[in-house]
Amino acid sequence: MKNGSYFGIDFGTTNTSVYLYNYEHGKGAIGTGYGTNGRDITPFSSCIAISRNKDNDFKFGREVKEKINEYADDYKIVTSFKSLLGTDEEIVVNGVRYTGQKLAVLFLNYVKETVNAIRPDFDEAVFSIPVDFSARARTELLEAAKCIGIKVKGFVSESSAAYISKINDIKAFSKVMVIDFGGGTLDLSILNLKDKKVYEDAVYGIKFGGDDIDKELALRLLPKIYPGVEFDELDSPKKDKLMNEVERMKIEFTEYDDYTMTLGEGSRPVDIDYDTFSNIITPLITDNIFDAIGNVMKIANVSADNIDAVILAGGSSNLRPFADIILSMFGEEKIIFDDENNRYQWIVAKGAAITSAAECDFRLGDDICILLSDNEKYPVLKKDENKVGDKVENLSFSLTTDSYDAHFIFTDSTGKTRYATILANAKGYVNENFDMSVEIGKDQIARVVIKNKDMGTGYQVKSEINKLRFYYDLKDIEG
Repeated sequence: MKNGSYFGIDFGTTNTSVYLYNYEHGKGAIGTGYGTNGRDITPFSSCIAISRNKDNDFKFGREVKEKINEYADDYKIVTSFKSLLGTDEEIVVNGVRYTGQKLAVLFLNYVKETVNAIRPDFDEAVFSIPVDFSARARTELLEAAKCIGIKVKGFVSESSAAYISKINDIKAFSKVMVIDFGGGTLDLSILNLKDKKVYEDAVYGIKFGGDDIDKELALRLLPKIYPGVEFDELDSPKKDKLMNEVERMKIEFTEYDDYTMTLGEGSRPVDIDYDTFSNIITPLITDNIFDAIGNVMKIANVSADNIDAVILAGGSSNLRPFADIILSMFGEEKIIFDDENNRYQWIVAKGAAITSAAECDFRLGDDICILLSDNEKYPVLKKDENKVGDKVENLSFSLTTDSYDAHFIFTDSTGKTRYATILANAKGYVNENFDMSVEIGKDQIARVVIKNKDMGTGYQVKSEINKLRFYYDLKDIEG
């Protein structure tokens, strides 16, 4: 590592954290988290209030969360806008259309201005991302950051970032599972420490998080709060107030056993005890968590007994029903969770900052292969040899039959995992030639370009391969 200050950003569905990691004279100093009001133990709340009546009137972050009952009538409260990245969905307020990228620009600019008031050098960072974040979503996030003056130095999966941030606590463990349970996604990784190299044996992610729990709570409690009213019948301000109150209740139940929901005019105050809360959300969490953990262990070919430690990260990890499920599966002695001063909310951003300082070479942990007609597997990207930033060109393949299309099937070295199938047009004769290039971008997506001169000089097919498995050298992290 080189001496200097390095930033990591955990741009989350519910909360966003910025972390500064200082490295001087051969060792890393205690870092600093940045959030609400600059330096704070509270991350930025990932929400925007957009005026329904005035142009360019925005409010951001925790101010919106704390004053939502005051703002809801005159402002459209926008939460979970990260989930709009990589989609065609838009939000229309006061006649203005807002895409996910446009909302990200507005919010990240607020984050940058807040941190810059204390650290004017905040202009470059490594971003953490969910494992199933699409290529388009990664590109739009990169462009949003660039638009407001933040250079994206690279990307790291949220679960790998959590692992890196806890590296000093887990050096003695070989196989570690990371469970990052956030507002919009549930990301899992199983990482394997071998010869001071950290391998991603398996990565798995689903779109399930705290927002889904909030929605279930709102639907189940609505008859008590607004008797005889369907959720879709509520006007926008009432929905905003209801969802905010449900989230607040969820947070309160991490410590307390009773809560009274009060939403004002047209609603009834409702007393909720912890058992009622738990009975609503536990089945939802159980179904998703058990399936996700089962799938990631199946990919890695391990059982719960083979896991030496479990790192918990993400705001939803603090939910008691979730913790009970994890404890029942792995036992308390295996769990690593920083709940003092809400430090679990900074784990991922810290890992991203350390990744920036270390300038890790993320190398492929397995070959990316083309499945040939005889079922042999030909590596187009090679384990150990190829890393993020590499481009392989001048690959050539030919048809073995007189077909009018060519199917390029991308697999891992075993052939069990199929990453993608790309269809390219052909003239239909044996030995017809196709040229291919593959590049691993800094967003950890492999981009494939296939050309066929017989179809015309401008003909090409493009596709992306996601959820690649990488490894990195521990000595880079340790400095």
